[in-house]
Amino acid sequence: MGLGKGLPSSVPVVESDFVFSAISEELGGVFAICLILVYLSSYIMFVNIAMKMKKQFYKLTAFGLSVVFIFQVFLCVGGVTKFIPSTGVTLPLISYGGSSIMTTIIIFSIIQGMYVLNGREEESLEEERKSEGKRKRDGKRRARNRS
Repeated sequence: MGLGKGLPSSVPVVESDFVFSAISEELGGVFAICLILVYLSSYIMFVNIAMKMKKQFYKLTAFGLSVVFIFQVFLCVGGVTKFIPSTGVTLPLISYGGSSIMTTIIIFSIIQGMYVLNGREEESLEEERKSEGKRKRDGKRRARNRS
């Protein structure tokens, strides 16, 4: 119907469970598809971060949290579109409710923290390799100078 002309107030439990249908009603199908694409790109980013992890624990934790995130999106959007039965799961970062928003922010923070930690570990390994190579070269120079 157009911006400002939809009837999202006629949707039951619009604040938490069916917020995706209210967004689709008010802003249109193109915006709803773009919102789904934002969630998919976040999931793909999380999986890419998980694959870059060196330690198995970090890799599995990041992948598990990314699956939890996309599964929550699937349950909400699938329930609203009648693809699956409605479960009452909220849409991450959009639905009304402090606990849902906090848990999603915590998931983002944990994955980001593991990514930063992995980057620091890679940097320290590179510095160790450089210093080890420098020590080997210095040792070879000393051996040549002695002979």
